[in-house]
Amino acid sequence: MVDLTSYNTLRVPAKAHDFKILRSLKDLKELRVDEPYMFLCLGANVLFVHDFPGTIIQVNLKGKKVISENNEEVIIEVAAGENWHELVMWTVENNWSGMENMALIPGTAGAAVVGNIAAYGQNQGDLVQSVEVYDLQQNSFEIFTHDQCKFVYRNSALKKYLITKVIYKVSKTAQFSTDYHSRYESLEKELQAYPTEKMLYPDKVEADLVKIPAGRLLDELGWRGKTIGQVSTFEKHALAIINLGGATGQEIFDYAEAMRADIRKNFDIELEYEVRII
Repeated sequence: MVDLTSYNTLRVPAKAHDFKILRSLKDLKELRVDEPYMFLCLGANVLFVHDFPGTIIQVNLKGKKVISENNEEVIIEVAAGENWHELVMWTVENNWSGMENMALIPGTAGAAVVGNIAAYGQNQGDLVQSVEVYDLQQNSFEIFTHDQCKFVYRNSALKKYLITKVIYKVSKTAQFSTDYHSRYESLEKELQAYPTEKMLYPDKVEADLVKIPAGRLLDELGWRGKTIGQVSTFEKHALAIINLGGATGQEIFDYAEAMRADIRKNFDIELEYEVRII
């Protein structure tokens, strides 16, 4: 059994039968899994309530480069294990536009494309040109076009595949989203105080529907900064659940369920988990 405590950002104790790290495509030749498996990147979007009865595969493929460009746009190739925030900062440093509002989101490029992350008016799915995956069942590579990825809110058709690289198109012309206030200087210090050990609920938005901020509802019910045992929420934002140290996955799950029940009782709204519950 392998201890997973250091491999999930909530730092909850859990174990798996085996743990494999994929550092290069050559490692795929030796990757044979005969039991249940799941892919794990930085462990920022998973809550282990139970041990995992199988193999954890961590994708640690690295590398990013420009593969083509013109006067208006740049096509970049990004390995699945690249840190998402560092990727965003790389594009900002090169004065490319399209990802900047999605800074500070924990995870990797591979996890970002599978979960179709978005923030402050920008959506990574809008930038994806194609995705290379490896099918462990067929032992073969496949290329998914943008349309084949079937991006929807916080989801895609890529979840069962091992992501190897993503092709993005970013702009050389600034395309600022003015739907939200800039968050860099004001939030970076706050969020870096809790760089890990948190779990977020999504603020879901669909076309033709009114946005109901989950954080605002939780604030009204007194959940911001509320502590139960070793579990709390970030004092600046009730959507971030924090392990204060020593909490189990079950304790964090129970805390989250209490939040959901409170929202359900008072507003008749069902909050959805953004994290994967194991």
